[in-house]
Amino acid sequence: MKSRRRIGFIAFALLLGCADLGNDPDVPVAIEFDGIAFPSVITGDTLRDSLGVATPLQGRAYNSSGDVIAGAAFQYFTSDTGVTISSSGILRATRRDGPVRLIASAGGLQSIARTIRVTRRPDTVSASGSAAITFNYALPDAATNLAPELKISLRSTDTAGVGPNVGGWLVRWRTVHAGDTLAAGDTTLIALQSSTGRRATLDTTGTDGTSARRLRVFSGRLTVPTDSFVVLAEVKRYGVPVPGSPVRFIVTVAPPPP
Repeated sequence: MKSRRRIGFIAFALLLGCADLGNDPDVPVAIEFDGIAFPSVITGDTLRDSLGVATPLQGRAYNSSGDVIAGAAFQYFTSDTGVTISSSGILRATRRDGPVRLIASAGGLQSIARTIRVTRRPDTVSASGSAAITFNYALPDAATNLAPELKISLRSTDTAGVGPNVGGWLVRWRTVHAGDTLAAGDTTLIALQSSTGRRATLDTTGTDGTSARRLRVFSGRLTVPTDSFVVLAEVKRYGVPVPGSPVRFIVTVAPPPP
């Protein structure tokens, strides 16, 4: 696995136009920019992690052996307006709302652009639509065994000059069955998936401030004909639940009517 990773980094450096990789262990031949603590930043504030700790942007530089260069000097910049970035990588939002592209640079190399969203503080979250549904599954099991969409809406009361929707904010979905929280990868009876079919319990709100999941029911694995599942959508601001979180949905699944 490590050898594959090194080959990938060297190939990436070549794509960036580095003709002579060299053997100096302190010379970057490839960089990686995945150190963004949270997918969004509140206007007027610095970028913080999920617990509210101000966290600098973080890149990694690799030498020709594929090893991380400790203490590699990075610069971070953006081609957009709306944020300032200090020499230490602390990002502060100055615009009201919208996406901002970020780029990391080290040793003459530049990363691909990453996007972060400037938004306003999330103040309330609620179900968008019914919070209690009944779904009649098919027998035998089929890929169409998808319960109606469960959707939440995240809003801010800080709306001067912008709408109330809070986009780009992290949402954690989880499912409870018979009083027990199901593990994220547990697909014994059901699975949570997005509208595109991606199975994941973590999501970020769209530009309209919503996040949604559908329950894929594996009807051939149910132990009782009629069952129920509780689906929770959790939204926190700096480690504290946003008012209304967790949003609670109850999904009753039943066989087709006679």
